[in-house]
Amino acid sequence: MPYLRITCPEQALEWKRRIAEPLTAEINELFFNPRAPVTREELRERTTIHFVSYRSGELFIGARTPDDRGTPDITIEVSDWSMSARQQRRIARELTRVVTEVFGLKNLSLDNINVRFHPYPPKDFAVGGVLLSDRISLIGRIMKKLFG
Repeated sequence: MPYLRITCPEQALEWKRRIAEPLTAEINELFFNPRAPVTREELRERTTIHFVSYRSGELFIGARTPDDRGTPDITIEVSDWSMSARQQRRIARELTRVVTEVFGLKNLSLDNINVRFHPYPPKDFAVGGVLLSDRISLIGRIMKKLFG
């Protein structure tokens, strides 16, 4: 159940709709495992993109706003269960690439795009009142750890 929280400059609703599509598609590519019991469509329907916008004067880096610095600052927080370091490296690389494209930041420093991970064990998350550890078999949890 991937969850992305994107902290970025304030944008119009239609812009967010346009950005949510390529981000959801990329998450589907990064998290889909053909050996898992979840289909691509189920994964897509369980992927959450949450925009948290900041206005001018609400975010400071080095005591300066992104406007003062001349560049937006974007943080993507990725939450999912049992993400391996290998998977996190791939997610960081690919999400940074996609965010650079969809936000039109091709000529800006990649240091302004941050990815923060929030992995959690399956016993720490429930869907529909049932812990993931009760929904997903032990073999399924081991396969995710081994194969992402």
